[in-house]
Parts: sequence; C-alpha cells; structure tokens
Amino acid sequence: MKEAFDIEEPMYFRQAGIARVGKIDSYSYSFHGIGCYFEFGDFEVDYDYAEDGRIDGFDLWRLSRFGEQYDEFKDYIASGKIELDFNTADASEEIVEFEQGNLYHLKNT
Repeated sequence: MKEAFDIEEPMYFRQAGIARVGKIDSYSYSFHGIGCYFEFGDFEVDYDYAEDGRIDGFDLWRLSRFGEQYDEFKDYIASGKIELDFNTADASEEIVEFEQGNLYHLKNT
C-alpha cells in the first residue's frame, strides 16, 4: 500500500485522500475503524493498526480466522489446541500485549 499510494503510513489514508474501499492490482482492500481488510482471491487478511502504525498485532480470534483458510490448520483450530498454545505463549511472555488496545506481538519485535 505504501508503494501503490506513495504514502508513508497507510493508516492515515483519509488525510491522504485515499478511497476507503478499492483495488490494487489483483487484490481488494477496505479500510475499517482502525484497520484494513484485504482479499487476494480466496485468501483474506484483516488487521488493525497498533502502536506507531504497526501491523504485526494479533489476537486469538485473528489467528484462528487466518488459519482456518488453510486445510493444515483447521483441525488444530477446531480442537482448541490453538487456544491452549496461545495462552501458554502469553503466560510465558513469548507474546506480549501492546500498551494500547488488546493486540499481542512477539516479544522480540
């Protein structure tokens, strides 16, 4: 998006006069609230902006929704193991919450 719109920070799309909904090459985008939703054919990505415009934030719901697009992760998610692993990573501080909001990121990022 940065390259396509020649913008330093896409989260400021309104200020830059970028349409809330549109297409870039083969994918569609739709800004919403504090994030953006993308479609690449059958593949979807939905994220919220975190501190300083970061897009590497996640939560259990987003991980599950993303993983359900892949056959190899469907059983892992349906079994509830993803939730156990998420909670273990949180308890061991492998993942940490951003100071703002309720999203997590890897500890070393």
